[in-house]
Amino acid sequence: MEEFESLNNEFLQELDKLLKETNCPECVKCGWCCKHTICYYGEWDYEKNQCKFLTEDNLCSKYDEIVALEEDMRLEIKLFGSGCCLNYSNPDRLKIIKQRNKKLEDF
Repeated sequence: MEEFESLNNEFLQELDKLLKETNCPECVKCGWCCKHTICYYGEWDYEKNQCKFLTEDNLCSKYDEIVALEEDMRLEIKLFGSGCCLNYSNPDRLKIIKQRNKKLEDF
């Protein structure tokens, strides 16, 4: 049992270290997350099959409200500004990044 507790503690320490050292890549505002699920503040639009607060240009129409609320709550980890949590094999994100890179090459 002691060995299990020791391994468990070691695992938790490594996980904590990894979480502190790992940064999520920047959000490119592709809307992927809001097209697949809702956050704590969202509402699902069954006709559009996405969060009802997602705008045509993939922005959150409640952004200012959420930022102000989270500032008032003095949250350490906020909904916006942490980076992209759904970045792997996200076709919408990859498309935007390819478009950005193409523009840089053409420049």
